[in-house]
Amino acid sequence: MSNVADKLKPARSTRRGVLFGVGAGLLAGLVWNLIVVGTHSAQTYLIPLFGVVVAYGLYAGMRRPGRQAAAIAVAITAATLILAMFYVERHLLVKVFSDNGDAIDIPLVPYLDWVVAVVHHAMTKSPSAPIYSFLALVAAGWFGHQGFEVHDPRLRRP
Repeated sequence: MSNVADKLKPARSTRRGVLFGVGAGLLAGLVWNLIVVGTHSAQTYLIPLFGVVVAYGLYAGMRRPGRQAAAIAVAITAATLILAMFYVERHLLVKVFSDNGDAIDIPLVPYLDWVVAVVHHAMTKSPSAPIYSFLALVAAGWFGHQGFEVHDPRLRRP
Protein backbone atom coordinates (compact mmCIF):
# COMPACT_ATOMS: atom_id res chain seq x y z
CA MET A 1 0.00 0.00 0.00
CA SER A 2 1.15 3.48 -0.64
CA ASN A 3 1.15 6.41 1.74
CA VAL A 4 -1.92 7.82 -0.03
CA ALA A 5 -3.85 4.59 0.54
CA ASP A 6 -2.87 4.68 4.24
CA LYS A 7 -4.25 8.19 4.58
CA LEU A 8 -7.51 7.22 2.87
CA LYS A 9 -8.29 4.47 5.39
CA PRO A 10 -11.40 5.60 7.23
CA ALA A 11 -11.11 6.11 10.96
CA ARG A 12 -13.34 3.80 12.92
CA SER A 13 -15.66 4.79 15.72
CA THR A 14 -14.73 5.34 19.34
CA ARG A 15 -17.39 2.88 20.45
CA ARG A 16 -15.81 0.14 18.37
CA GLY A 17 -12.39 0.99 19.79
CA VAL A 18 -13.69 0.82 23.37
CA LEU A 19 -15.32 -2.53 22.64
CA PHE A 20 -12.10 -3.93 21.16
CA GLY A 21 -10.05 -2.47 24.04
CA VAL A 22 -12.29 -3.98 26.70
CA GLY A 23 -12.26 -7.31 24.88
CA ALA A 24 -8.48 -7.25 24.67
CA GLY A 25 -8.21 -6.36 28.36
CA LEU A 26 -10.54 -9.19 29.37
CA LEU A 27 -8.60 -11.60 27.18
CA ALA A 28 -5.32 -10.47 28.77
CA GLY A 29 -6.86 -10.98 32.21
CA LEU A 30 -8.05 -14.45 31.29
CA VAL A 31 -4.62 -15.44 29.98
CA TRP A 32 -2.91 -14.05 33.09
CA ASN A 33 -5.37 -15.92 35.33
CA LEU A 34 -4.76 -19.18 33.44
CA ILE A 35 -1.00 -18.75 33.81
CA VAL A 36 -1.39 -18.12 37.54
CA VAL A 37 -3.65 -21.15 37.95
CA GLY A 38 -1.07 -23.28 36.12
CA THR A 39 1.99 -21.99 37.98
CA HIS A 40 0.48 -21.05 41.40
CA SER A 41 2.54 -17.86 41.34
CA ALA A 42 1.45 -14.26 40.72
CA GLN A 43 3.69 -13.72 37.65
CA THR A 44 3.51 -9.96 38.15
CA TYR A 45 6.01 -9.31 35.37
CA LEU A 46 3.13 -9.96 32.94
CA ILE A 47 1.18 -6.92 34.17
CA PRO A 48 2.77 -4.35 31.77
CA LEU A 49 1.48 -6.37 28.84
CA PHE A 50 -2.04 -5.29 29.84
CA GLY A 51 -1.28 -1.76 28.71
CA VAL A 52 0.10 -2.89 25.37
CA VAL A 53 -2.71 -5.37 24.70
CA VAL A 54 -5.48 -2.91 25.60
CA ALA A 55 -3.90 -0.12 23.55
CA TYR A 56 -3.54 -2.47 20.58
CA GLY A 57 -7.18 -3.57 20.87
CA LEU A 58 -8.27 0.05 21.08
CA TYR A 59 -6.10 0.95 18.10
CA ALA A 60 -7.47 -1.98 16.09
CA GLY A 61 -10.99 -0.72 16.74
CA MET A 62 -10.41 3.02 16.32
CA ARG A 63 -7.40 3.41 14.01
CA ARG A 64 -6.97 6.87 15.55
CA PRO A 65 -4.11 7.28 18.00
CA GLY A 66 -4.08 10.47 20.03
CA ARG A 67 -4.96 11.97 23.38
CA GLN A 68 -8.47 10.58 23.44
CA ALA A 69 -7.24 7.07 22.63
CA ALA A 70 -4.53 7.36 25.30
CA ALA A 71 -7.02 8.39 27.98
CA ILE A 72 -9.43 5.61 27.03
CA ALA A 73 -6.60 3.04 26.95
CA VAL A 74 -5.42 4.06 30.44
CA ALA A 75 -8.97 3.86 31.84
CA ILE A 76 -9.65 0.44 30.29
CA THR A 77 -6.26 -0.84 31.41
CA ALA A 78 -6.89 0.28 34.99
CA ALA A 79 -10.35 -1.31 35.10
CA THR A 80 -9.40 -4.64 33.54
CA LEU A 81 -6.18 -4.82 35.55
CA ILE A 82 -8.07 -4.34 38.83
CA LEU A 83 -10.57 -7.01 37.85
CA ALA A 84 -7.86 -9.44 36.77
CA MET A 85 -5.80 -8.74 39.87
CA PHE A 86 -8.83 -9.54 42.03
CA TYR A 87 -9.23 -12.98 40.47
CA VAL A 88 -5.50 -13.73 40.48
CA GLU A 89 -5.08 -12.76 44.12
CA ARG A 90 -8.33 -14.52 45.04
CA HIS A 91 -6.98 -17.75 43.55
CA LEU A 92 -3.67 -17.40 45.38
CA LEU A 93 -5.35 -16.64 48.73
CA VAL A 94 -7.75 -19.57 48.44
CA LYS A 95 -4.81 -21.85 47.54
CA VAL A 96 -2.74 -20.74 50.55
CA PHE A 97 -5.64 -21.32 52.91
CA SER A 98 -6.52 -24.70 51.42
CA ASP A 99 -2.87 -25.82 51.57
CA ASN A 100 -2.90 -25.08 55.30
CA GLY A 101 -6.10 -27.07 55.88
CA ASP A 102 -8.23 -23.98 56.32
CA ALA A 103 -10.86 -22.32 54.17
CA ILE A 104 -11.58 -18.78 53.10
CA ASP A 105 -14.74 -17.68 51.38
CA ILE A 106 -14.06 -14.98 48.79
CA PRO A 107 -17.01 -14.69 46.40
CA LEU A 108 -16.52 -15.23 42.67
CA VAL A 109 -18.81 -12.31 41.92
CA PRO A 110 -16.85 -9.47 43.47
CA TYR A 111 -18.47 -6.93 45.73
CA LEU A 112 -16.76 -3.56 45.82
CA ASP A 113 -15.47 -3.97 49.38
CA TRP A 114 -14.01 -7.40 48.53
CA VAL A 115 -12.35 -6.03 45.39
CA VAL A 116 -10.79 -3.20 47.40
CA ALA A 117 -9.55 -5.53 50.13
CA VAL A 118 -8.13 -8.19 47.82
CA VAL A 119 -6.48 -5.74 45.39
CA HIS A 120 -5.07 -3.78 48.35
CA HIS A 121 -3.55 -7.01 49.64
CA ALA A 122 -2.06 -7.74 46.21
CA MET A 123 -0.58 -4.25 45.93
CA THR A 124 0.94 -4.16 49.41
CA LYS A 125 2.50 -7.60 49.73
CA SER A 126 5.29 -6.81 47.26
CA PRO A 127 6.55 -3.66 45.51
CA SER A 128 6.50 -5.38 42.12
CA ALA A 129 2.71 -5.23 41.59
CA PRO A 130 2.40 -1.43 41.96
CA ILE A 131 5.53 -0.83 39.87
CA TYR A 132 4.37 -3.11 37.07
CA SER A 133 0.85 -1.68 37.26
CA PHE A 134 2.26 1.82 36.81
CA LEU A 135 4.27 0.56 33.82
CA ALA A 136 1.08 -0.94 32.35
CA LEU A 137 -0.69 2.42 32.61
CA VAL A 138 2.29 4.20 31.05
CA ALA A 139 2.39 1.66 28.20
CA ALA A 140 -1.35 2.08 27.61
CA GLY A 141 -1.01 5.84 27.49
CA TRP A 142 2.06 5.75 25.25
CA PHE A 143 0.73 3.26 22.72
CA GLY A 144 -2.73 4.81 22.85
CA HIS A 145 -1.20 8.16 21.95
CA GLN A 146 1.37 6.92 19.41
CA GLY A 147 -0.49 4.02 17.83
CA PHE A 148 1.19 1.02 16.28
CA GLU A 149 2.11 2.38 12.86
CA VAL A 150 5.63 3.34 11.83
CA HIS A 151 5.77 7.13 11.55
CA ASP A 152 9.26 7.43 10.07
CA PRO A 153 8.83 8.08 6.31
CA ARG A 154 12.25 6.56 5.60
CA LEU A 155 11.00 3.19 6.89
CA ARG A 156 7.87 3.07 4.72
CA ARG A 157 7.83 0.93 1.62
CA PRO A 158 7.14 2.65 -1.69
